[in-house]
Amino acid sequence: MAKKDSLEGAEPKGITNGSVNSPPLGRDQRNNNIGRRQAHKYHGKNHKGHKKQQRYAAEGTSRSSEDSFDTSIVEELNSGNYIMKGRKAQVSINHLLQLQFPEIKRTPEHVTPRSNRRRQGKNSHIHLHGDSFINANYRILADNTVSYKEQSNNPNVPVPREHIVRVVVPPGQNCPICLSEEPVAPRMVICGHIFCLSCLLNFFSVEETVKNKDTGYVQKKKHKECPLCGSILRSQNFKPVLFEDNHSTEKPQSGKEATMQLMCRPHGSMLPLPVNLGIDPLIVGDFPPVEMSQLAPFCRMMMCSATYGIELLQKDIDALKTQYEVDKVLYNDDGKYYKMAIEQLNDTVAGVFSQLGEESVNMPPISQLQLGTSLKSKYNESNAFFFFQTSFYSSTRYFLSPLDVKILLFAFQRYSEFPAELKIIVENVTYDTVVTEELIARYKYLSHLPLGTEIAMIDVDWRSSTLIPKEVQEKFAPDLRERRRKLHMRRQKEEKQKRLYEKRVEKEHADFYRRENGGELPAEVIYSGSDPKLDPLRAEHGVDREHPHVERTIWGTSIPLDEHASRENEEFEAMLRERMQQVDSNQQQSSGMNKKDKKKKNKLVLFSSNHQTF
Repeated sequence: MAKKDSLEGAEPKGITNGSVNSPPLGRDQRNNNIGRRQAHKYHGKNHKGHKKQQRYAAEGTSRSSEDSFDTSIVEELNSGNYIMKGRKAQVSINHLLQLQFPEIKRTPEHVTPRSNRRRQGKNSHIHLHGDSFINANYRILADNTVSYKEQSNNPNVPVPREHIVRVVVPPGQNCPICLSEEPVAPRMVICGHIFCLSCLLNFFSVEETVKNKDTGYVQKKKHKECPLCGSILRSQNFKPVLFEDNHSTEKPQSGKEATMQLMCRPHGSMLPLPVNLGIDPLIVGDFPPVEMSQLAPFCRMMMCSATYGIELLQKDIDALKTQYEVDKVLYNDDGKYYKMAIEQLNDTVAGVFSQLGEESVNMPPISQLQLGTSLKSKYNESNAFFFFQTSFYSSTRYFLSPLDVKILLFAFQRYSEFPAELKIIVENVTYDTVVTEELIARYKYLSHLPLGTEIAMIDVDWRSSTLIPKEVQEKFAPDLRERRRKLHMRRQKEEKQKRLYEKRVEKEHADFYRRENGGELPAEVIYSGSDPKLDPLRAEHGVDREHPHVERTIWGTSIPLDEHASRENEEFEAMLRERMQQVDSNQQQSSGMNKKDKKKKNKLVLFSSNHQTF
């Protein structure tokens, strides 16, 4: 009771009840009250400012901190430094200015929307073009007289065009101009497409003009465009190409066996090598010489000597001469552009000969670089990265999925204790992943790959494997079942989409046949077996599918037949049957063969529109 009486006698400071007996307010006090009301109004309807003050008074607490907070808000409001937020703060004053401007949504630059944070990393896409595309997808043979410190420190720095001796690409690319299955003296333009050298010279020699539709003025076109993608091409801005001879197209497939190699990449090195080779990547260097062909599948870039460069140029000259002789006989070609290409290559050879004295010292053979002990005894998790990889000849890099790496790590305790070779059964291969900065930050062993490199993750089916102990498999069994369930659902979804697509194609075919045949689907189109996509339509009509042959166009539409001609063909067939039966009966009588032992011979009669067997 004493506490209650003391509270009743206390008068809160700075609060006016607005009664008649209240003393008059001064100018400063009125301003303070106005500022408090604005501050309370800003915090919204749910802000119970007066109730909070009454609670403070009931508890006997000091309100000096609340007064200072209200005073600071008033000062900021009066000075204009207070940043108003909320719906009520977004009040337009365009009507006062007699102007109408669009509202601008101001978002702090350092704040990322929550929805974007979720999608960040998953939908990140890197656009590659020109040298960055070549750097991420192909192996480079570079001039060995130049030091490449920038490329050693940053894999995203491309090699300058003048230092590229060859771009190594997989075979199977045709020249878009002459349609040759294997381009002669191949050259790659800036967009990554490959042409014959003579075809490129012919292409750049043709002058193209552009006509203005309005004025009719015709002027020479300033630049050339790639006939495949439309990229702007420059004369002499192409790179020599070398097709791989021992290129392997084997890729991991679901349900099949695969062998993965344990790779070792020391910290500060750009070259990962299999542990089985027993070669220290730091001794070889980031870019080994091209003579070490055994290391070629694992390198993004190799050093090429002038001698080897001249050998490649001489092969191009010989290939041009051979192709010129063939075209001269077949097409009576005068060889103008072949001679231009050979002359250009001879000038390049003369320039390379001047660099023979500047060659660096060759590396010793691989047999001398192999260590007597395993790399695992020299490197561990503190000074190197260990990871599994396979299919080294493919432009897509195949790695073990993170869940399977986690399972192996739980079983072997350390990355360096992983087996040097892993034989697995592939459960699934996940594509559509590229190297990004977020991915490198998560998996640091991928930092030697350029941004935009396509990678794929391999999921392992551990159910038939004896490498992992049973207790480890039981520990990760829920995760493996969940992954298998998601894979099954994704495959079902893809199969459903495939069936929907096939039905849509069938409907489009049927609509096309109806349009071509006057609005109705001809019976001969439904019953004939020429188009398997029309099987559902045949089933709906419920008629025998054995229908006389109907001639069709290349689009599948029927060609109307002449009834008189078809009647004559039937009469001619009947006459031939009768004559053949007479000949058979005469032969049977003359030979005296028993009817039970005789065998009929199948004879084929060709007609203008039908094939029948008797």
